[in-house]
Amino acid sequence: MRFAVLKGERYIGLTAAAYSFVLAATVQSAPAVEPLTTGPNSSGALEEVVVTARKREENLQATPISIAAFSGADLGTRDAARIDALAQFVPNLVLQENPGAGGSASNAAVFIRGVGQSDFIPTVDPGVGIYLDGVYLARSVGSLLDLMDIDRVEVLRGPQGTLFGRNTIGGAVNITSLKPDFSGFASKLGATFGTANHADVKAWMNLPIASDLAVTLSVGHFGQGGYVDQPADGESLGNTNTLVGRAALRWKSGPLEVLFSVDGTRTRENGPAFTLRGVSFASSIFNPQHLPLLPPGSLPLPGHYVVNPPADAPVDNFALFNNYVATLVNAGNCLGIGAPTYNPAGDPANPACYGPQYARESSKENLGTFPSFSDDNLWGTALTIDWSIADDVSLRSITAYRHLNSDFQRDGDESPLTIYQLADQLSDRQFSEELQLQGDSFNQALKWIAGVYYFNEKADNANTIDFAPIEALSGGLSATTSWAGFAQATYNLTSQLSITGGARYTRDSKTFLPIQYVLDSKGGPFPDGTPLLPEVEVQRVFSKATPMVNIADQLDPNFMIYATFSEGFKSGGFTQRVFPPLPATPSFNPETVRSYEIGLKTIWLDDTLRVNIAGFHTDYDDIQVQIFRDVAPVTANGGKARINGFEFESQWAPGAGWRLEVNAGLTDARYTEIDPDATELNLSSKFALVSKWTYSLAVQKQFTLAAGGYITPRVDWSYRSSYYNDALNTPALFQPGYGLLGASVSWDSPQRAYGVVAGLRNALNKDYTLAGYFSPSSGTEEVIPSRGREWYVTLKAQF
Repeated sequence: MRFAVLKGERYIGLTAAAYSFVLAATVQSAPAVEPLTTGPNSSGALEEVVVTARKREENLQATPISIAAFSGADLGTRDAARIDALAQFVPNLVLQENPGAGGSASNAAVFIRGVGQSDFIPTVDPGVGIYLDGVYLARSVGSLLDLMDIDRVEVLRGPQGTLFGRNTIGGAVNITSLKPDFSGFASKLGATFGTANHADVKAWMNLPIASDLAVTLSVGHFGQGGYVDQPADGESLGNTNTLVGRAALRWKSGPLEVLFSVDGTRTRENGPAFTLRGVSFASSIFNPQHLPLLPPGSLPLPGHYVVNPPADAPVDNFALFNNYVATLVNAGNCLGIGAPTYNPAGDPANPACYGPQYARESSKENLGTFPSFSDDNLWGTALTIDWSIADDVSLRSITAYRHLNSDFQRDGDESPLTIYQLADQLSDRQFSEELQLQGDSFNQALKWIAGVYYFNEKADNANTIDFAPIEALSGGLSATTSWAGFAQATYNLTSQLSITGGARYTRDSKTFLPIQYVLDSKGGPFPDGTPLLPEVEVQRVFSKATPMVNIADQLDPNFMIYATFSEGFKSGGFTQRVFPPLPATPSFNPETVRSYEIGLKTIWLDDTLRVNIAGFHTDYDDIQVQIFRDVAPVTANGGKARINGFEFESQWAPGAGWRLEVNAGLTDARYTEIDPDATELNLSSKFALVSKWTYSLAVQKQFTLAAGGYITPRVDWSYRSSYYNDALNTPALFQPGYGLLGASVSWDSPQRAYGVVAGLRNALNKDYTLAGYFSPSSGTEEVIPSRGREWYVTLKAQF
């Protein structure tokens, strides 16, 4: 749920009014219903939230960082079936599908407080770390995880460069699965049905085998029909078809506990729901002044442009190049030659001409003929060993291996013509080992942790690009080896005042072997077989020490203030996509942030009102952005920026079954210096995908039925202010601010063994884009529209 942009006294006034309204409604309805138990406290107090943001279990309100945490039950209440749903109720978080220059429907763009990354290629690292049971997920492809057997999800804002380390320059999303339990058999079943043949089915079981041995098994299938029609093959883009499974085995004997897990995901989908919004025919080679055209060989005429093949062939714009060639080979007047005004789109009735006749966003159609699909096979295994060496010292080992095979392709011009078509084969495997030694000293006045981390990744990405003037193979083999050592300690100076210090040293070694050459010159100047980059392995080493200092004052049991300074680091990499050919493989430098944060965490009204506020200032250097060099989308260092903002998060459970949540976030990001080579940017450029304001509001009321059971209506509203979909700030991809309304009503049996939920997503049928992509070299302006209003019914049972 999202407010329109509200500032200062207006925002404070609306927040107070919202709380006052719910309080009044509670007083009026209280005699008619019984008080609801919302947690361990029957008075309706908020439940205690336990987090592991500092690698040990702590109360959320006693953890002095900006963090949003949700249990599995919380996620279910919010209709969060996939990880990207978090962005609707976590301030200053962007987490969305973003295929970008590829066709993967499972690629995630993740930004926290304006820091992140959207590209999927293995020579570029994400800026927000996603961790599954303590294991870092290196690739953004496949990271749009379905949330099944979840214990909790934590979103840690700001650089987590000490304890989480690798590529958490913007923050971390920490996902913890349910652990096998020794106490008894338990199971959960769920099925959701809804719009466009939506059908999700999932099951989870906990099975104790012995007093010290237990196993959990979970499986789920998530399916829904597409919503952007592709008439050429009768398929619909934007569908889901995912099979997920996980098994975990836990053994505990005395001071030793072992947890072994295996998970897998199989996806077979038609690809992202791209449709063409428009076409840009801008060219610096052909008629840059947009003058009316005269045929080749014409006498010069003032105010006109005489076509001069082949010298003025617009190879910097493939849409225009198609129309140029079609006109010259007598396939029709696809340039509007002889018209009183410049018409590069030519004749829309001529199938040889490319132009806005293929823009079918309003009808949600894609007229492409190049087959589109997005197939993923992912699996991983992890072994976590916890050893209590003594009462106050413990050792943890996390050993993990993950494997990804992903094939995806799409028709980037959304037409029967060959303007811009992409196909990728990505294979990635990673191995990691982390050792954590932690303990308490000096009568628990000092809590400390130290450890080492090793990470190895190898990837093979073959990227076939078929453009109007040329077809080529891009990509190659890449590898990363990373070592890190870290330590952090918290010392209680008094019973209220504590200071925390930590540091991490990271050393990344990266290599890249380009395997790329021309497949079909199409009569151009580069013969078949011409290498785009020398087939020579290149290497770079990046290292950085990232410190952190925090001071926290627990003024009383319900009020804490804190201040933090921290640094974050993300290593550089190599430019994988190039054209025309280059004599050497280009690279880009690491990026760093220095973050200053102050905050307060409070509990009020007998533990029924929780209000947490954090403010931050970030200095962001050598920002890695996706821009265009010649005709290729590349990652380069864009310059420096400063980011200011805050998060406001509150939950209120006043009793009688009421629950209210009000959240707000501000991310004010501005460039302060532009790298001389980043000529596409300027000091007025806006960050890609980053909204200045995010708001959410939720209200629910639980009624206890006279015959037993519970009825709970809930309304969610979220707002995200305007943003650009790319670093180029393409006007056609500008997304105005929008709000989304969701509503549901649930019934639960007296013991909550059974339940039914009926709801609406995007209840007001708001039009907005999920993602957008513009390639100046192709001229195509593509968007993924939203589905629109959806209904769903969920059946659930637990034993």
